[in-house]
Amino acid sequence: MSASTNASENGLKQQGWTWFSQALTQHDTFSGYFQPLIQMLLPQWTTDAYRAQIVDVRDEMSDMYSLVLKPQTGLLDRIWPEFKAGQFIELMVEKEGRRTLRCFSISSSPAYYEKTGLIELSIRIQQKGRITPWIRQQLTIGSLVNISEAQGQFVLPESLLQGPSSEKLLLIAGGSGITPFRSMLQQVHSQHLKGSHALDIHLLYYSRDAQQVLFQQEFEQLEKDCAGLTISFLDSESDGFICSDHLQAYCSDYYQRTAFICGPSPMIQQARKVLAELEVAKDKIYFEFFGAAPLEIENSEQGVVLFQASDKSIVSEKDKTNTLLEQAEQQGLSPVSGCRIGVCHQCICKKKSGVVFNTRTQEYSDTGSEEIQLCISVAQGDVVLDL
Repeated sequence: MSASTNASENGLKQQGWTWFSQALTQHDTFSGYFQPLIQMLLPQWTTDAYRAQIVDVRDEMSDMYSLVLKPQTGLLDRIWPEFKAGQFIELMVEKEGRRTLRCFSISSSPAYYEKTGLIELSIRIQQKGRITPWIRQQLTIGSLVNISEAQGQFVLPESLLQGPSSEKLLLIAGGSGITPFRSMLQQVHSQHLKGSHALDIHLLYYSRDAQQVLFQQEFEQLEKDCAGLTISFLDSESDGFICSDHLQAYCSDYYQRTAFICGPSPMIQQARKVLAELEVAKDKIYFEFFGAAPLEIENSEQGVVLFQASDKSIVSEKDKTNTLLEQAEQQGLSPVSGCRIGVCHQCICKKKSGVVFNTRTQEYSDTGSEEIQLCISVAQGDVVLDL
């Protein structure tokens, strides 16, 4: 029997089980039907995520903390899959009876997880946010949360981790954008200690000022331990932002390197612009945004609302207060709506990234993915909607 025939039969079997489960329980799986019963014994157990327990909450700076998580391995728990250095996960928490998701880079390495069974998320507190301050205040050692499997393509080249490689890297980090690079360098360090191969990596790390350097002592130790790893700490307050002069002064062979960039959107835009002006090829530049991905617009004081599913967009001007529902209708879209004053919740839509202002609660959202009400939400800069 051919492989294609086996695959077809397996697919039919899966469809049959799904139909049978739906017919009996109104769920796609039997486990979905029994989920409320299982949750009585295993809090936070769910069919669409993994349970993890908080084993430590560590303050890194005044506005930064790390959650140390242990994915659960009980009899009914799904085994959390392996991850690659640089990837992120969705952290799911319940606040006031509502499930909220936020995406955070894993700031520890796969080698650390393999050794300890732990992963770390290093989170910057969004001062106007609803979730990141709440997590620090409400979640304690022993609390259970849900996490997704690791996602993302912002990872080190496989050749660099598998053995001797001629790959030369330039890492450019800004603020909390250092977290995926911490995972990468921890992993590189573990490989280096095994004596597998030499390194040629240069990290340019931009911080707000000399007192706001996350994981500085750890990075200094990594640099001492790993021949071929160079780290340049730059103080944006005194040194300014990334420019061609910085590259020439700190990493003059930048043109021979593959560049990875992570940090606030304006920093990434600036870094990409500098590298482009220095004629670094686009296919040698990788980046990941912390917050909303910037859209190309002429006026930096404006934002763009992108209705991603409809492939439409509209400029949201700073001095205008049109709601997202009004802007969607201006583009010919017809999202479901009802009261238009934030009471009926008929216009709920998934915001994929960006910050919005809730005119009813007078609160700003975080930058991550969440459900919002279109009729009472006003875009604050670039916003992407699943609409």
